[in-house]
Amino acid sequence: MRVAVHNQFLLSMGGGERHSCKLAQVLAERGHEVDLLTHEHVGKDQLADHLGLDLEKVSLRVVPERGERVLSARSAEYDLFVNASYMSRVKARAAHNVYLCYFPTPFDHDLGRWQRWLVQRLGPHVRGGPPGPSGWGLGWYPPEGGRRRAWTWSSGRAGLLVPGGGERVIGFDLGRPGAPEPAKVTVRAEDGRELALLEAGPERFERHVVALPPSQRDMEIVFDSDTFVPGPDDDRALGVAVSRVRMSSRRRSPQEWAGEKLPWLLRDPQDLSFLEHYERVLANSEYTRGWIKRYWGVDSAVLFPPIRVHELRPGRKQRRILSVGRFFARGMGHAKKQLEMVEAFGRMWRQGLVDGWELHLAGGCEPSQRPYLERVRGAAEGLPVHLHPNAPRPLVEDLFASSSIFWVATGLGESEERQPWVFEHFGITTAEAMAAGCVPVVIDKAGQRETVRHGIDGYRWSTIDELASYTHSLVRDVPLRQRLAASAVESAKEFSEDAFAARWAQIEANLGIA
Repeated sequence: MRVAVHNQFLLSMGGGERHSCKLAQVLAERGHEVDLLTHEHVGKDQLADHLGLDLEKVSLRVVPERGERVLSARSAEYDLFVNASYMSRVKARAAHNVYLCYFPTPFDHDLGRWQRWLVQRLGPHVRGGPPGPSGWGLGWYPPEGGRRRAWTWSSGRAGLLVPGGGERVIGFDLGRPGAPEPAKVTVRAEDGRELALLEAGPERFERHVVALPPSQRDMEIVFDSDTFVPGPDDDRALGVAVSRVRMSSRRRSPQEWAGEKLPWLLRDPQDLSFLEHYERVLANSEYTRGWIKRYWGVDSAVLFPPIRVHELRPGRKQRRILSVGRFFARGMGHAKKQLEMVEAFGRMWRQGLVDGWELHLAGGCEPSQRPYLERVRGAAEGLPVHLHPNAPRPLVEDLFASSSIFWVATGLGESEERQPWVFEHFGITTAEAMAAGCVPVVIDKAGQRETVRHGIDGYRWSTIDELASYTHSLVRDVPLRQRLAASAVESAKEFSEDAFAARWAQIEANLGIA
């Protein structure tokens, strides 16, 4: 059977990417011909090494990003198409189609109440205007930014795909947030013709409009610029940041103007027609499964993420509390609440509850989140707190092995009813910490309830006072800590890679394709 596992964010190499790549590995080991389908060049060996996988039998197929319609046509080449790309709405056309959902985040989740109201009232009229770009070609990094503005960095040379047509223009904002200096940007047609010479600066984003040559087919325009490397914690070569891209005719209609000035009006969050093209939706947890039913109105099966329990073993335990997760400020991503954890640890330290103990925080940090990292660093000043931004995997594994307690505060102060996507949908790092013999002390919310049995494997807390109390109990009672750690190690086996493969085998059989 010919299989494609699609994930457009492989370059980020996060938990969702490991989930999808492990599925590709399992499918290949079951004798299928498997393509790992993505849109940006990433070395297969590097991917396998970073994620701790064996992708020898998997083919990495990099195809240009030509939009969802083109990807839909490519899916028809396969017997099984697994869409494992977050928030994708590709209408798959393989013989069998499966959607692996990490969370059914609403497509208007980052909009305010008044914006959602306008999308509902005015959106249908604005969406009736000219089509937007067909898609992002090669040479772009995953999107970043926040609620007010999102942008995509080029790697110095990157292509944007636009639909064919007569006289028309493309508008976009250019910037270089965090760059040491401005850069010249040459915009060219795919045949090399120069369309515009622009400048992008670090101070702010500037709006530009470029006239496009007539074309009877979809075409690519290329952004060329110098690059810079942000620093030792981020070795990407970044060119320019592109934001708010919109097509229009030479004489803009009111709806075109509205689409350019208020691009969020172009979204259609109510369009769930893509789900009709999948015979099975898979959730990464029971928590996600419940919200899939609520938001999408469909039943799903659970395929827990695969945890490397065979590689994560307890080491020589030290007086360390550990938390692992990307550094994100509240409202700017999947915030792990490092600042709140540092403040809580500081109060405990000043009260003498954690004498001789250290707090270690490890996780990725993209350039836009460095101000938040510095806030955390400032709060940690004078405390036995150690930050490890963009820590390599071997260091994280050493921290798992040597730490005694594992903290999770994701979702602290948030509302599950209003923003269920900001919580841990499963909690991969919690399961990893348990496999390494750390006692989890985690927030009593969302996916953490599926991994930690209160009083058996660790503790679940609802308030900072409870976090302090449970942690203090573990600090002062070594036998208790050892007993819960041993139970955590056993419990983590439920989420092992072998258990993952067995669950997939059952799903495959139920689909009638085993």
